[in-house]
Amino acid sequence: MPVPAYNAFTTAMDRLNGLERGAREPVRSETYPPEKFDQRPWPLQPGDYQVFRPYAATVVLILGTPPGLAPATFATLDEVAMAGHLTTENIGIEYVVKNCIANPHLRQLVLIGVDIPGHRPGDALLKLVANGVDAAGRIVGALGGRPMLMNLLPVEIEQFRAQIAIHDLMADTDPAGAIKRLPFPPPFSQGLAITLVEPVQALPAKRLQLDPAGYFIILPRPGSTNPLYVEHYKNDGRLAHIVEGPDAATVCAAILDLGLVSRMDHASYLGRELAKAEVSLVTGGKYVQDRAQGDVVCGTRTPMPIKLPGL
Repeated sequence: MPVPAYNAFTTAMDRLNGLERGAREPVRSETYPPEKFDQRPWPLQPGDYQVFRPYAATVVLILGTPPGLAPATFATLDEVAMAGHLTTENIGIEYVVKNCIANPHLRQLVLIGVDIPGHRPGDALLKLVANGVDAAGRIVGALGGRPMLMNLLPVEIEQFRAQIAIHDLMADTDPAGAIKRLPFPPPFSQGLAITLVEPVQALPAKRLQLDPAGYFIILPRPGSTNPLYVEHYKNDGRLAHIVEGPDAATVCAAILDLGLVSRMDHASYLGRELAKAEVSLVTGGKYVQDRAQGDVVCGTRTPMPIKLPGL
């Protein structure tokens, strides 16, 4: 799809999706004063960052991959609470907002590096603080491809804009020196932690439902043009297909195109095992194919054992 047509399509979809944005109800919403922050889990969101001093006031966000700059570059600065990379104008910014407002000691955010073409996350963050978002959740005036904040409630955006001052140091040749000259403001009046979706604790499968389409044996072949070699068997033990390819993604796509998987759990298992096999080819380690989790459901046919060549 041409880029202008794609952009028009995503803009239309964002407007439609934005109709439901304001109706979201949080699972949990908590506020707390700065003196109770030490009783809270923080940071809330995972990411490519390092935490140095949770009670400092400054967050450093690195745009792109500027030479000589990494989160650890700012580890010795007393002013810096945390430093990390920002690469996207939507979910990446959502993570930044949630982590910032959950810590009332954070009061300013510094942008360094070079803004990323296409995404423009630095521009989006500057525009968020300056302009906010429209009714659909789009950052007003942002230049990136899709500056939509679909997973932040209005109260979170309002607190972020009130709590955080943003400093554009993208053109600064000495960001560490500039950070040292910034003021050290007092904590904000409150921390805010909002949970939209409750995490589900994953547990091992208890039952194994065999895929009617059959099962697979994965045989890495180091040094081959197509080093991933996969045999597909019917559940009665008959060899039905052989698929070979250069990497896990290519082999997975071919297997799906051939319709050799009919269950989502089997597709998940196959992707995981092919990725493991590909890693073994890179590292030179031995690949051992795992059995699927769970016990076979009564009444399903157990695959016949297959003796692998050379075993």
